[in-house]
Amino acid sequence: MERNTPVLSARDLRKAFPSDGERHLLRKGMHPAVDGVSFDIYPGQTFGLVGESGCGKSTVAKLLMGLEKLDSGEVYLEGQRIDQLAPKKLRPLRPQFQMVFQDSGSSLNPRKRVMDILSEPMLYHGVAKSDTVQARMDELLEQVGLPREMKHRYPHEFSGGQRQRICIARALSLRPKVIVLDEPVSALDVSVQAQILNLLRDLQEQMHLTYLFIGHGLGAVRYISHRIGVMYMGRLVESGDAEELFAHPAHPYTRALLDAVPVADYALRNRPRITLVGEVGELPASGNGCPFAPRCPMATASCLEHVPELKPLAGAPERTVACLRAGEQR
Repeated sequence: MERNTPVLSARDLRKAFPSDGERHLLRKGMHPAVDGVSFDIYPGQTFGLVGESGCGKSTVAKLLMGLEKLDSGEVYLEGQRIDQLAPKKLRPLRPQFQMVFQDSGSSLNPRKRVMDILSEPMLYHGVAKSDTVQARMDELLEQVGLPREMKHRYPHEFSGGQRQRICIARALSLRPKVIVLDEPVSALDVSVQAQILNLLRDLQEQMHLTYLFIGHGLGAVRYISHRIGVMYMGRLVESGDAEELFAHPAHPYTRALLDAVPVADYALRNRPRITLVGEVGELPASGNGCPFAPRCPMATASCLEHVPELKPLAGAPERTVACLRAGEQR
């Protein structure tokens, strides 16, 4: 595949869930968890998706994987639309996109040994045969930094970091074209987080892997991502090159996220920062304005009346931002 051809594409993804206490069958009180999200992920690169808890990041992952049904929108794998495929036609494509979840403990069957967890997917999908699967398992364990003797153990005999390495090995076992990583290090100690992130980067370089990395820890997202999308209340509010986005945030929400990161330099304790007001989920009184406007210190009357579109930033066509005052941020 050419490098400028996306491996995975999302187009205008939308998903709403019933609000608490509402009647699902009548479709009343629907809360939009994902509201018009679009992005492309290119071969050998990582697209990072970042935002506060509840912004819709994990729902996007589930929509891409087919674990949740789209209300509307399109998902493409190497140019082929997959969201409307019948289960029978989608099954042969399943090995091509795999997922690593946040909670490694609940994503591994406690009654099966590691050798069964790794071998069964490969045998089912025909990636390995009975006479080669043992060698393939040993290779996978070596790739994720675990001794091959550990394949005889059960998940409860491992630490959290080791279990996550097993989950990564399971995802790699089917030789996928894209791996969705849903907050894979957020439940780990800081030192273990660094080890897993370094492992993911090494594997990507060695095997030319393509990742969608979802997280709320900005340091981890920045470290592993080539491009980043920032989500707020189900919408993408900014996207672009990772280093450029961190160096020059164009949306006030992106800047607020960066300002909230602790800084070790004592001299920067009084640096100018954006301070958010209100709570996540608060909407403009008009019901039509920018979802971020009630919390934004830069909001104007126009922000409370109009929903900004995600469009290229002036002077930086590779950056997109949904803010009426984006130019002033730069």
